This record gives sequence, C-alpha cells and structure tokens, in this order.
Amino acid sequence: MRAAAFGRPLFFVRRARPPRPLSCRSFPQVSAQMQQELDRLWRQAQAFEAQGDFAQARTQYEAILAIAPRQPVVHLRLSDIAQREGRYRDARNAALAAADIVRDMRRWEVLPFATLRLLAFDERDRVRELILGADWSQPALLSQAVVLSQHLWLIDEPEHALRLLDTAQQRARPHPMIEYSRANALRNSGRLKEATDALERAIALAPNDALAHWTLAYHEKADPPGRRIARVRAALDANAHEPLAKAHLHYALFKELEDAGEDAAAFSELEAGARLMRAQLRYDAQAEAAGIDALRALPAVAPPPTGEAFAAHVPIFVVGMPRTGTTVLERILGNHPHVASAGELNAFVHALSEAGDLFVSSPPTADMVARLREVDMTVVGREYLARTQRRYGAKTHLVDKTPLNVFHAGWIARALPQAKILCMVREPVDACFSNFKEMFSGDAYAYSYDLAELAGHALRFGDLVAHWERTLPGRFMTVSYEAMVSDPSSTAKAAMEFCGLSFEASAVDITRNTTSSSTASSSQVREAIHARGIGAWRRHADALAPLIDRLERTDRG
Repeated sequence: MRAAAFGRPLFFVRRARPPRPLSCRSFPQVSAQMQQELDRLWRQAQAFEAQGDFAQARTQYEAILAIAPRQPVVHLRLSDIAQREGRYRDARNAALAAADIVRDMRRWEVLPFATLRLLAFDERDRVRELILGADWSQPALLSQAVVLSQHLWLIDEPEHALRLLDTAQQRARPHPMIEYSRANALRNSGRLKEATDALERAIALAPNDALAHWTLAYHEKADPPGRRIARVRAALDANAHEPLAKAHLHYALFKELEDAGEDAAAFSELEAGARLMRAQLRYDAQAEAAGIDALRALPAVAPPPTGEAFAAHVPIFVVGMPRTGTTVLERILGNHPHVASAGELNAFVHALSEAGDLFVSSPPTADMVARLREVDMTVVGREYLARTQRRYGAKTHLVDKTPLNVFHAGWIARALPQAKILCMVREPVDACFSNFKEMFSGDAYAYSYDLAELAGHALRFGDLVAHWERTLPGRFMTVSYEAMVSDPSSTAKAAMEFCGLSFEASAVDITRNTTSSSTASSSQVREAIHARGIGAWRRHADALAPLIDRLERTDRG
C-alpha cells in the first residue's frame, strides 16, 4: 500500500530530512566510547543501505538496538528494509515499535516519520491516537504541523487537522504550506468556499506553488472561466526544471482551459502532463495481465444459501475503476440508517498481507496469487473484521469504498462469506477518459497516463469483472454509472436489496451526507447527483481516437 493511496501527495515529508537517531539525550547512560561505536554502526548501516545491501544494513541496525533499543528511527529503517525484502509482519511490527517509542519517550521530532510509516500499514487508529496524544505545545511538533495535519485529514479527521493548523499558525508567520493543508482539510469536511479562500491565500504567499494551482483548478471553476490561466502559465515557466511540478501545472492548465471552452489547447496540456507522469512511473502491462489471468483462474464460490440470515456485521465493498462513481454510490449507501461508511480503507489488502506475510499489490502478481491460494482465508476474514469492528458503531453494515479491491473480490468472498461486493461499471471511453484526465497521487494507477496502456487495462478490468460475475453469484453485483446518475432511485433500490437492506428513498440525496471525504472527488461529491459526466469524452473525440480504436478492437494482444 502506498501512503498516497489515501489520495494526496505527502508533499512535506518528501522535503524533510529524518532526524539523527543517536544522541546523548536519547540514552544518557551510554559512555562517550559507546556513543562512538553507535555512530560507527549507524554510518555503516547507512552505507550498506545506499549500496542496496539490505542484509548487512539490517545487521548493523540490529547491533545498534542491542546496545540502545529505544531508537525509533532505527526501528523505522528496519521497517523499510523488511518491506523491501517482502517481510510484511516484520515491517509492520518494526513500525509499531517505533511508534510506541515516539509516544513513550516523547520524541516529537520523529512523530511525522512514525505516522507516515504507520499509514503504510493502514494503521489509522494508531496514527490518530499518536497525533492527538502528542504535546501540541512543543516546537518540535509544531514545526511539522503541516505534515501531521495532512496525516489527520488523510485518515478522515479534518477537524482535528484544522485545530492543529490553528495551533501552529498562532506561533508562526503565514505560510503557503499551512494554507494548502488547511484547504484540503476544509475540502474534506465540505467547507468548499473556505477551501477556495485558503488556496487563494496559499497562491498569494507562493505564486509558483504547483500543488495549490492544481488543487484549485480541480476544486472550483474560475469565475469567469479562464481568469486563472495566465498565472498558471507563469507558474509553469517558473518550474521549468521541476518535472513533477510541471506535471501538476499542465493538469491545472488542462482543467482551466477546458472550463474556458478551449478544448484543443486543453488536451495538449493534458497530454504534456501525462507524458511527464508516465516518464516517472514504472508500469508493467504484461505482469499485470499475468496477475489478472491468475485471478481469473480462481474457481467459483458457491452462492449464499437461499434465505440465509445476514450476519450482525456485513461489509459492503464498493469497487471498480477510479473516477467511475464509486464515491457517489458510497454516499448513497452511507445515507441509509443501518449503514456506516468507512471511506477508502486499505484494510482488506493489509489483512491479506498480514496473513500471507507478503506485501500484496493491487492487482497482485501471478506469484502473489499462487502464494495467496495457500493462505487460510478465515484468518484473513478475522483480521479484516478486527481492523474494522469499531467503525460499525451501532450500524449493521459498513461501506468500504476502495476501488482497487476489485482485484481482491475472489479473496473477499472466501474470507468474508457475509460480504457484498458492488462494482461500478461505466461506458468504457468515459471511464478511460475520466482516468486519463486525473493526476493520481504517488504511483497509483500508473496505467492511466498512456492511452494504449489505459485501454489495455480497461479491457482486462472488464474481463475480470465478467469473471467475478460468473464465479461469485449472490456476492458480486455490477452497478451501472449511467443508470445510477439517470435513475438513482432504482439503482439504489437494487443495490440496497442486494446488500440485505430495505430501500430508503431519501438516501439518493447525497447532499445530505456530511461525512468527510478524502478522495479525489472530495469537492464534487457535495453536489447533487447529475449526468453531466456522461459522454464527456466527446469534446476530445479526435484526440482520443487511438484509445477508442484500441477499446473497439477484438484482438487484445
């Protein structure tokens, strides 16, 4: 799992330098001679890591802990090495150990690095407890308030994020990063006008900040359309030697130009941004195809017995390609009086990883599928329920809206017999264009930046969905995006009844749903359901011709 799976770049951590873990303050009982030995071990470990010799680096780090065990940064390094070596349990345990030391020893300067590592294991409750239990008066913590606030809104705690930013702002001069993080917390909590104001303040403080321009472009249309184009172009010129910043600004220009009706110029910017993103990411279409073929070889799961009573707690997985209406469906279901919504969890893939002691990707590789065939899925189910139990509250159903879980539907059906899986499907060209025009965080959805690779992925997705429909009867149901936005009541009724819920007609008014949202559509989901997205690709039909041709070909080689 990527920390960015939560939907936004971890911008501040990327620019920060981890603190040195070894100091007299950390272990005052150590002699000067022993301090020199610890420094020597640390330097050797760092050198071995730089050379890619992780076994030797691990040996040196473990030697440090044998002398001075309460060194959180050393535990974090061991966690990272264990991940590189594919040892999930060791990696997670080392991250948890680091977090405990940070808390117990009040090592607030290490706090954001510990919480970032915890996010890699979807340890949301631990992140929340660690940040909220820290001493917010300490300068070491306040100096990292931006990234800590980001970690809070990534786990759907925007109000706490805003409170932390307010605390930091009282002791600091205005700063664009504070305003940017504030804007995202406000977006997640539905305070859209305040979010716009915060983004404008961020740009006023840092006119060339790519993240602020990009976020504002997708958050709210300019009034009048085109008003912001010149300043985004100026920022692009100023970031000429920064590929990631340039990519953000090309995407921002695409949105600003398209909103202004300049379609040809808009698509040119979109292509430029996509090329920059694709150049930075690794994507292996053949490996993906092999993994999906392995999933399609999984045997069928018998349907639930007719008239079977539903369990006390029923997970509802909303899956599909991104940007195909998964968030809208989640918010419809979340309006039901018996349904709680957990947002985009990564709990199931981490339950798989814990049970199999490997880092499971989405989609998994063919080797991962082979290993997971040997895992006891009842153990996976218990781990998932343990991770999600408290989120039900007094409700009977819980929506887990993680699009990538479509690749794990076969495991879900085996691990959680009571679960229901709702898969959003959308007209293929619209689905692909909605992916192509989105700049995803981190390395997520790397297929989406090249039209040929995007089409290939969409075709494989369709084949996998058809397989799940055949082999998971009574457990897996597709939901049409076009039907949902054209006739939301009928679509909601069918989905609710499939999940064992009575129909609630008022649930289709998603503007009633005030829960936080940290997804890419956090601004858009505050609107009523509409059908404006149907056929959005037609404005760029000529430019999308290669994609359309690939989707229509019967030869998928």
